[in-house]
Amino acid sequence: MRDVGSAPARRRPAPLPQLDLPGSLRRIGAHFLEALRMPLVRRGIIATACISAGSMTSAFLPTPAPIVETLGLEWFQTSTGKFAATVILSFGVILLLDTWLRLRPIAGGRTAPAVTWALWAIPLLACPPLFSRDAYSYAAQGLVVARGMDPYQTGPVSVPGPFADQVDIMWFWTPAPYGPLALQMQRLVVSVVGGDAYTAAVCMRVPALLSMAVIAYALPRLADRVGVNRQQAIWLGVLNPLAMLHFVGGMHNDAMMVALTVFAMLLASRGHFVLSCIALAGATGFKQTAAMAIIGVVGLGMRYRWGTVKRRPYLIGLFTGTSIFLVAFEAMTLATGLGWGWVQNLAVPASIRSLLSPPTLIGTLAEWFLYLIGLPRSAQLVPVPLMQSIGLVSFAVLAAWLTFSLAPRRPVMAAALALIWFCLCGPVIHPWYMLWGGVLLAATKMDRRTFRAAIYVSLFLCTYSMIDAAFSNDRSALIVSTLALVSWGMQGLVRRTPAASNAPGGLLGAKPWATGPLEPAITAMKPEIPESTASVSVGVDSWGHPEEPPVQERQRSAET
Repeated sequence: MRDVGSAPARRRPAPLPQLDLPGSLRRIGAHFLEALRMPLVRRGIIATACISAGSMTSAFLPTPAPIVETLGLEWFQTSTGKFAATVILSFGVILLLDTWLRLRPIAGGRTAPAVTWALWAIPLLACPPLFSRDAYSYAAQGLVVARGMDPYQTGPVSVPGPFADQVDIMWFWTPAPYGPLALQMQRLVVSVVGGDAYTAAVCMRVPALLSMAVIAYALPRLADRVGVNRQQAIWLGVLNPLAMLHFVGGMHNDAMMVALTVFAMLLASRGHFVLSCIALAGATGFKQTAAMAIIGVVGLGMRYRWGTVKRRPYLIGLFTGTSIFLVAFEAMTLATGLGWGWVQNLAVPASIRSLLSPPTLIGTLAEWFLYLIGLPRSAQLVPVPLMQSIGLVSFAVLAAWLTFSLAPRRPVMAAALALIWFCLCGPVIHPWYMLWGGVLLAATKMDRRTFRAAIYVSLFLCTYSMIDAAFSNDRSALIVSTLALVSWGMQGLVRRTPAASNAPGGLLGAKPWATGPLEPAITAMKPEIPESTASVSVGVDSWGHPEEPPVQERQRSAET
């Protein structure tokens, strides 16, 4: 226990920000002008414009696509046109990645303003769904709901016509696995747009854009609240090309889930415990995996109120927060009128074999080996489901450690790792799945190795998406795209430019991020220690972990 005389007093929730619309618009306008004055931001706009121009091929458009005739894009559907489009798109992706890396904040510097994402998104507004055909399924599922059918019992096959025609055949017969809020949002978009199937799919980008706006608002403020450099949060979480390509470009439900999860964490960091649990329930209404972030919401809320988190209060808080979360989710489910039918459909995404998933990849390699040595088919079918089961059991063990050990001490990191490890241990991974926890990870203190890993994963998944699109368009274009990617990588290796990792106190230096004195906002989450305290004895808390020294002691250590 700390030798401070008495337990810290319970804090009241911080007041919610007051809406100052004229002042907010002036600040946003100033940030837009600041961003436009930056050459690298303008370079990023050119990159997304190239991506948009290269997307008008059969790799992204439905078949048939009336927009092809309307806009006179028939040439892009020929072999030569597909080749040219793929080269343009690949150039755009590589240019965006290179721009993002050059915007990396180094010691004492800043990245581009958070509103830069909106400027980069402008060329993508009218392009078809990028690197995934899920938006076409969203439109068909929205029509299913609009016609009064149960989307958890039937799929796009029940709405024959243009909406069903543009759905990937893989999902043509499958019912929806998404939460009730996601399906009602899809119904709303379809109802507003009317009977144009392609326009309805493209308009699924509107909720994704709103979600990115929420992330751009909440993530830097969450970083401030927990003592992390907000430039890290903006660069790695808001301006990340993976988010641009798959949240803005791909229009996935995951964008709404991540946005509400980040907002719930921000509310918890300000002491609004009930509101944060309700916001997380809303996130779960879009994608059920958000429920795992409850450990972070509870941990943040309790650290704000009490400063430290002891074992018994934490368990009580976890039970209380989970109860509020479940009540709010049930209320939302009843309001939508769709029920809990999604539970029986959770296995739908896992019906494909994803080699990005480590358990599935290992199982597939073992299956291939058994095939080579001539074992019967019954034996070959064992490794994949076995490894997938081992992956889920491994996650259960990790989840227990995150919940009862890490969450009381590092709530944001615990929530981020819960979402990331669930993805890595699960049977299927799509590139945008890594954004579940990756966006939250941007608001945590990371050492150099972890930060570099986050960058490399983002680069790999973006290039994987680019090469996958090239493969769908044209084999020769795939070769050109791969050679362009290799050339860019080699150019980056031989280029002799100062790296942020060479700055000893920099954001990529040997020390973790934000090693200086904590921001004033973080002191609101710690117990107040009398200034007259001369000496402090640091012991262990009820979890058996070393207690952190008080804020004043940490600040004095940082100054010396």
